[in-house]
Amino acid sequence: MQDRYVFRELLSEMKALADQKENRLTTEEIRAYFHNTHLTEEQFQLVFEYLAGEKIEIVGYKKPKKESLVPKQEEQTDVGEETEEETDYLKLYADELARIHKLKDEEEMELFDRVLKGDSLAKSRLTENYLSLVYDISRTFAYGSLSQEDLIQEGNIGLILALEELEKREKLEDYREFLYTSIAKSMEDAVNEQQDVKEMDERIAERVNHLDEAVKNLERDLEHKVSVEELSAYLDMPAEEIEDIMRMAGDKLDISRKQERS
Repeated sequence: MQDRYVFRELLSEMKALADQKENRLTTEEIRAYFHNTHLTEEQFQLVFEYLAGEKIEIVGYKKPKKESLVPKQEEQTDVGEETEEETDYLKLYADELARIHKLKDEEEMELFDRVLKGDSLAKSRLTENYLSLVYDISRTFAYGSLSQEDLIQEGNIGLILALEELEKREKLEDYREFLYTSIAKSMEDAVNEQQDVKEMDERIAERVNHLDEAVKNLERDLEHKVSVEELSAYLDMPAEEIEDIMRMAGDKLDISRKQERS
């Protein structure tokens, strides 16, 4: 479980680093950041795809052809409504997954045993084999707060983590159940996180609107641009709290930060 937290923390650090570098990272930087995680090349490609899905430019990463069918975030319709481009992308992706050779039970069990011994090729083959499971699980979340494409990316990360955390099990069904649970949990966490962000945004919007209404009312009464101090007295609200709301609102609130002295 600790590996899961470390991996998630590394992903968060990579996104924070991208913010500092004009939303641009290189594959070398990403590989260096994850050098202790023992990811296979197949898994690194999924990490690159995940970060690219976060609207980060990955220098040195050639996106799969299917990526061009994915609409930009700002062009997407309301959650739960698929655009024609998204539908085409998902169909193409499903067709590609259908062409992957499915493992026989004995082959799959052997690969799990080899992964436990540190065989990176076995890990890559299992990663590829379970991409279709990620796709299938994503369909059960398709009408949540994330698009199916985003859920697939989150599920792929869950798959990577599951194979990194793999422990010995006696039956193939136990391995499969573990991967299924890990993938579904990764998607569920992402949906919950997105919902938390949405609720926080709504609370911020309510506070900004409340403050904006108070500003308009006070300016109408005083007939001049109000200051934070005047607004604080009017609302009986600490000036520090008003300053916090102003920072969250950006340029949406026009309030003088210091009362002018005569």
